[in-house]
Amino acid sequence: MLIYFLYGLKKIKMQLFNKLSSLTEQRLIMPFYHAVTDDVPTHLKHLYNVRSVKKFEHDLDFLLKHYVPISIDDIYNYLQGVKELPKYSFFISFDDGLTEFKEYAWPILKRKGVPATLFVNPNFVDNKDLFFRFKASILIDFIENNSDNKKLSEVREHFTSAIYKSQNVESYIMNIGFEERQLLDDLALNFNIDFNDYLKKQQPYLSTNDLLELNSQGVHIGAHSLDHPLFNELNEHDRLNQLTDSIKWVSESFKQQLKSFSFPFTDYGIDASFFKIVFNKEKPLANLTFGTAGLKNEQFKYHLQRIPVEDNDNSMQKILLKQYLYYMAKAPLLKNTIRR
Repeated sequence: MLIYFLYGLKKIKMQLFNKLSSLTEQRLIMPFYHAVTDDVPTHLKHLYNVRSVKKFEHDLDFLLKHYVPISIDDIYNYLQGVKELPKYSFFISFDDGLTEFKEYAWPILKRKGVPATLFVNPNFVDNKDLFFRFKASILIDFIENNSDNKKLSEVREHFTSAIYKSQNVESYIMNIGFEERQLLDDLALNFNIDFNDYLKKQQPYLSTNDLLELNSQGVHIGAHSLDHPLFNELNEHDRLNQLTDSIKWVSESFKQQLKSFSFPFTDYGIDASFFKIVFNKEKPLANLTFGTAGLKNEQFKYHLQRIPVEDNDNSMQKILLKQYLYYMAKAPLLKNTIRR
């Protein structure tokens, strides 16, 4: 009897996510990551709940039980009306083009037969420069591990002045934006931190040759802006340059037909006029673009929302359950479609 009871529970559990997919009409889910590793590097340590290799395998095993893996080409062909998707499917992508993708994530994905897309920033490929938020994480780690540093004490005194009395050094650093990123370099000089040396020693990003190798193995390479600004803080000219120039670099480097782009940080605050330019019928700047807002419907057919996995340490099961329940809770209020 116990065996039959446990079998029944397992069957109910397996059917639950298919039922939720049907109820919400969200039959395609799109989880995304930045890195997978058991040894989280300093530049990621204070930004994300990075998945361990074991936890990433568990994520995939769960997804494969309930959904069918598809590629970015499958999505585009479906939207073009030339191909049907499986009844329940999932699409995996990674942002930033980090070395951990090739070292840990891709071997697992490849072994399990799961296609993947990797969105990269041309200005960071080959470790030419370092994302400003990675610099913030490095600085915070230094602060936490050098409380007796004389220079740090001087900086702390500065931050406890009237101007910064409401913040500590760490929170101030985390709130430094793209336009103010030079402040991170200035602080690094004060602490004798050399970001260029960090780039050379740690090699956080994949090289062009790495990306060519991955692409030859079936990994789609997409654009993620030139240097990862927050798009709603840019004027329209700079937004378009960030999108078109990064897509151009990817297209020329990897000779791919499909032009894809994932918004750095978020697409929040980007209005309809921008997307009308991007998806111009005569000459679209991109074939597919992606946001990070979770389970949402979109005003624009070729713009899709992905589910962040690294906001917390929850299992994939809990992450998806929360997404589905949140979606259903907002349905009566008609708040599941993003209006621009």
